[in-house]
Parts: sequence; C-alpha cells; structure tokens
Amino acid sequence: MNLSEDHLAQRLEAELGVAAVKSESNLLASYAVDGKQPLLFCLPDTPAQVAAVLRIGSESNAAMIPWGGGTAIGIGNLPRRIDLVIGLNRLSRLVEHDDANLTATLEAGMTLAHAQALVAPRNQFLPFDPPRVGHSTIGGIIAASLNGPRRMFYGSVRDLVIGMKVALVSGEPIKAGGKVVKNVAGYDMCKLFVGSFGTLGIITETTVRMAPIPETAATLIALGSLPQVRQLADEVSRSSLLPAAVVLMNSQAGPAANGAQGNWRVAVWSEGFEDSVARHLRDTQATAERLGLGTAVLREKAHEQLWTKVRDFPLEAERLVYRVTVPRGSVAEFVTTVEGWCGSDFHPAIVSDVVAGTVWISLAANPDVAMPWFSKLIAAARDRQGHAIILSAPPASKDGIDIWGSAPSSLSLMREIKRQFDPNGLLNPGRFVAGI
Repeated sequence: MNLSEDHLAQRLEAELGVAAVKSESNLLASYAVDGKQPLLFCLPDTPAQVAAVLRIGSESNAAMIPWGGGTAIGIGNLPRRIDLVIGLNRLSRLVEHDDANLTATLEAGMTLAHAQALVAPRNQFLPFDPPRVGHSTIGGIIAASLNGPRRMFYGSVRDLVIGMKVALVSGEPIKAGGKVVKNVAGYDMCKLFVGSFGTLGIITETTVRMAPIPETAATLIALGSLPQVRQLADEVSRSSLLPAAVVLMNSQAGPAANGAQGNWRVAVWSEGFEDSVARHLRDTQATAERLGLGTAVLREKAHEQLWTKVRDFPLEAERLVYRVTVPRGSVAEFVTTVEGWCGSDFHPAIVSDVVAGTVWISLAANPDVAMPWFSKLIAAARDRQGHAIILSAPPASKDGIDIWGSAPSSLSLMREIKRQFDPNGLLNPGRFVAGI
C-alpha cells in the first residue's frame, strides 16, 4: 500500500464514519480469505459509499476484496494479498418490484432468502438456486455465477440478470442494461460482470427476472445401477416432459430416500400446476419401473431437504470439490468413466446435472491427491470438449495450483479487459483465471 494501515483507516473513517471501519483482530479473522487475514474491514451503507471506498483504496494501492454473504468467498486461487475487505451487507434494499413485468431491482447485499420473502406476497420468486440460500447475497450469486439445479428450466444467472449498477475501482459508478426485459440499447455489459468474481468492479444494484411461484412441486427418486439410472435420465431428457431439474447421484452423495437400496439414483424435480406435476410423476415412474428401478416420491419437507443438499454439494466445507462441464450428451459416459477410477484412494461423492452437462466430484480434502486427480479430470474433460476446475478446496489443497484449469483461448482478451477496468490489479488480486 502507498498509505499505512492507520492512514487508510483514517480516510475510510472520514468517509464512512468510525463505526463502519474495523481493525480488531478477532473480527478480521472471520473475514480471512483462504487463511489470509485483511488489515481492515469496512461496511459502506450506500452504493455511493462503496464507490468512495474503492476510490480511496485505489489511491492507496490497497488490495480489496468484496464480501457479501461469504458463501462463495473460497472459490478462486489463493489471493496474492489482502489489505481491505469491503462488506456489502448494508446494501439490502428492495429498490423496485415491477410485478406486472416480472422484474425486481435489488441492492446487491440483500440475501436471497430475504428477497424471496419480500416478493412472495405478489406470488413471485427469484429463480436462483445457489448454495446456502440463507446466506447467499444477490450480488454474490451474480458475481460468482452460482447456478443451481433449475438452471435449464428458468435460465442461468447470466440469463436472469437484465440490468445492474457497478462501482469501478476508480470510484466511478456505471450502469449496464436496464429495468425491462426487452432492452437493446448498446452492448450488454451485464454479462461482463456476471461470473467476474469481483475482479472488474463491485455490483451494487441489479435488476433480475422473476417467475410465478409454482402451485406445487415434487420429486421422483429412482434407484438402481448406473446403467439403469443413465437410461432413465436419458429417456426423461428426450421425452416431451419438462422437469425443473434432473440430477444423477451416487450413494456417497447421501442416503437414499426411505432407506431404499441402490448404488445410484436419479432425482427428477417437477413443479407447476398440480395436473402437470402429477403427469410428470406418473410418466417418469412408469419409465423407471419398466427399466427395473425402485422409486419413491418426495414432497414438501423431504423434497426441500434433497434439493438443499444438491444445491449445497458444490461448496461443502473442508472438502475437495471438482466441477467438470461437458456436452450434455457426454455426461453419462463421463460419469461412468469416473466411476471406473474408484479405488483405494478415490471414493468420490458424485452429483451431476444431466441437463446442464455439469458434474461435481467431491473428495475428502488431501493436498497430496488434489493435483493428480485434477490433471486426470482435466484430460478426461478435454477429450470430451469439456473443462474442469477445482471449485472448492481448503487453502492447503490449492497451494501452487491454478484452480481454473487449462487457460482458455480468450485469456489474452480477459487480461486486457482486466487491465482496462483494474489497471493496478487491486480487486481480488490473483484469484481469477491464470492469476488475473
């Protein structure tokens, strides 16, 4: 930093107030990122204050990390340094809910659970499915592009965001997109910030698409061998049915419904009007029974518990979790390949979004096995025109590894964009692809 810690704290206190700037060691420890503790923590109250903090931090050459609910803070490479963590929890206002047009504008620090409670009286909800719904903030979900099991039914985070306000590292506020679904003015800058992990600027406000709350929801679980559940998932995906999600899981990913036995299971989530859900259950169950699979139907609490586990699976604490994306037609074959690797040192829990083409592979954290299995997954994914990353891992398992895997062909473009938005590399330094 150009300024000492004390001088930086004084400048921030002058802008935000003394109570909004913290330097107590015990508090800072709770905002450590991959074991690295910041020098200061601050809590701006408004988007204008966020911009002011960024300007002051930039002038001080301070390395800054935005912090919403902390849900996805462990995603990324080890940080090069951390001087200042910027908490966004106070940016928690519902700016506008245009229920007639199915859109809502919210500040970025609001938790998804709070947002759902605010819009529910209009029979609408935000169709995001991130891990740890009670803690995930709107800005964090967007910055980390935390898609969930219903991604292909409602759209990805990238599809659902139609407008946003962002504070750049210079302190300049900018606006992208708009508040209506049909917005065609200029470049769609929103997509640049979705999944940017806070490396280009801090999202302070966003407008998202809403959806009507379904009348009912239920899940059919089918249990059996991997070839059997593969066949069911394939037939459901190719049928005229429109399930909200289709997920494949092995026995290590959690206990089967009602204690039923089976090495693998497929969960088919259906929601909407009661008649439609009943048809989905009936047709899926008939197909499962024809294939010789045992079945169970989950509703209400059991349904919610299952999908909470699926949502939270990618960010399990103190686990080593790989995420592999392959073309959807290759998912079943890739899962079969990974299962064939199982041996004395490889007993993964596997959860796969069959429709989106995503496979999560979770192991007990061990720094000695992180890279060998990562290399193997990278090669297997590349053979299928896919990609592998380490999504979640304790710091020791990430040391010396680029968790983002093979550098993309667009790396030079990504570096230039980073240089334009953050020329001194102060936002989340080193944590993104190839150390961006």
